[in-house]
Amino acid sequence: MKSYGQERLILSLVLLGSFSISAHCSSHWDAFLERPDKNALVVLEIAIAPNAQLCSWGRPGNRDVAPTEKQDMRLFELIAKGNEPAFRAALLVSRCLDGGELEDFYRSGGMFFEAKPGAFLQIIKEKDISDLQLRDFLIMLPLDTVDHLDRQIHMIENRIALLKAVDESSLQEAKKRGLSFLEREKGDLNRIKTEMNKPR
Repeated sequence: MKSYGQERLILSLVLLGSFSISAHCSSHWDAFLERPDKNALVVLEIAIAPNAQLCSWGRPGNRDVAPTEKQDMRLFELIAKGNEPAFRAALLVSRCLDGGELEDFYRSGGMFFEAKPGAFLQIIKEKDISDLQLRDFLIMLPLDTVDHLDRQIHMIENRIALLKAVDESSLQEAKKRGLSFLEREKGDLNRIKTEMNKPR
């Protein structure tokens, strides 16, 4: 039978190990964010990919793999500016992101699409991104558009135009999927606008 002192020692070692893993992953993210290029992405993938595959919604261990809140902000900012390795890095741990983090990722992914529509579709095809994720990337808009319906419609129309301009034959299926979500969102927004403009 373990003594109280032994139980405390075991618990302390477990907590220390968990902290060490989390700090280790955090340092990998720091290194990547300092130089977010293809080579740094390879190093990051080797370091965290096995644990990232274990992530699921609400799992406590997610924090041992995902970037910290401060690192999130830097990562999503890079993605929104069109940094492809950053987008790929976030996809690697997308199952480790919860709630608001995931929504911020989708919003930054939508801005990545606007910056590099061809590269976005190539990654969507390569990574076999689900319809649900693709839809969220394309229809989730920046937070500052929430109370501006006309801006929302304009952004969706712009994204439709960007998608239609992609003519690479290998990306047509992904393009078709994306257009279906955007056209549906445009219709929904226009219906809301029509309802709002009806005389009371």
